[in-house]
Amino acid sequence: MITIAVSSRSLAAARRVDPHVSPAAVHAAVEAALAEQLRQLGRGRTAPPEPHRRAS
Repeated sequence: MITIAVSSRSLAAARRVDPHVSPAAVHAAVEAALAEQLRQLGRGRTAPPEPHRRAS
């Protein structure tokens, strides 16, 4: 399990893009980004390794 806390700096950065963004929206965006990253990493672990090729 991963615990996510939205820092005041993160919220301030998000509000430079959208002054009305809520902390919950920033939190949800971070969760979605982490879930996608973990999904991609998981797919990479299960993919067969590429054959090692020698330079000719």
